[in-house]
Amino acid sequence: MSTPTCTSTAGTEVPGYQANYSRAVWRRSLLLASLLLIACMAFVADLIVGSGTLTFGEALRGLLQPDSVDASTRVILWELRMPMTLMAVLAGTCLALAGLVMQTVLDNPLAEPFTLGISSAAGFGASLALAFNVSLGQALPGLGADLLVTANAFLFSLLTVGMILLLTRGHIGLQAITLLGIAVHFVFSSLLGLVQYVANVDQLQSIVFWLMGSLLHATWNKVALCGVIAVVAIPVVLVQAWALTALRSFGEQAVVFGIPVRRLRTLMLVLAALLAGAVTSVVGIIGFVGLVAPHVARLLVGEDQRFTIGVTIACGIIFVTLASLASKIIVPGAVLPIGMVTSLIGLPFFIILVLRDRRLTAR
Repeated sequence: MSTPTCTSTAGTEVPGYQANYSRAVWRRSLLLASLLLIACMAFVADLIVGSGTLTFGEALRGLLQPDSVDASTRVILWELRMPMTLMAVLAGTCLALAGLVMQTVLDNPLAEPFTLGISSAAGFGASLALAFNVSLGQALPGLGADLLVTANAFLFSLLTVGMILLLTRGHIGLQAITLLGIAVHFVFSSLLGLVQYVANVDQLQSIVFWLMGSLLHATWNKVALCGVIAVVAIPVVLVQAWALTALRSFGEQAVVFGIPVRRLRTLMLVLAALLAGAVTSVVGIIGFVGLVAPHVARLLVGEDQRFTIGVTIACGIIFVTLASLASKIIVPGAVLPIGMVTSLIGLPFFIILVLRDRRLTAR
């Protein structure tokens, strides 16, 4: 991509513009690299701290030199802790990216992955499987029993977005999508409440624990599910970075740049549903990640999606991995639901961001 130049009405290049642009690109690239480094450090810290009786040195040695530790250490580190930590990374990646996409295509700074009712639909799907062993995944060949709850939650989350897009087919308006998403959310929330009402004590406990969001049930199969979706979705969003920047800046008028706005919105909404639905189906409901991470990214690098996408993903990873780390050390000997931790951390942080934006607007 060529470096843009700025010219005056006389056709002469404005002095210093290219140098200022190059410095801005360099600063943003350096910031992104720094955030990715912090994300790697948070990943290692979350992996080293966890269940089991491993010391810091044993965990670090088992991570760097697996053959130098005994079999029990390798099992704890690679079979128990690694799936949870990788799931935290993928949850941060998928939810943050889904939040950024939702806020961009819906032109709503308060939009998040669950605006379209994805969380309530996934919760209803999971509750059906947990309480009554009813899962749409039973029709899928080769699906293990441990994935029935995940499959049901994932399919119901996709069903929600499919219903909304079908109802708005041919006239995808932002207000119509948002209002239908709110309506779908209340419908599935009511159905979820009904399932909880008729469930017995043990079933109700399982449903409530799942709704709180937890990494404890992460397995390599579930990590692979979210990983495949993330690997497919991220390049697609990156390829559309320029189009998303234009859509964010000009809205419907982006069509004058040759951007198929309706098709782009449909594609991005489907990707957001896949990203958020995959994570929610595996770990339950984790709030505020898709809401806070994009706002932090915009404060750091602005609206240029070439950088906002990467910074948003890095912020999401840092947020969730640090929340996972906090969930294991707040109460010694216990692991708190990560959805509870992200809400406790994210709510005051988001209030600060909102108040800060208000002061800037007042100026």
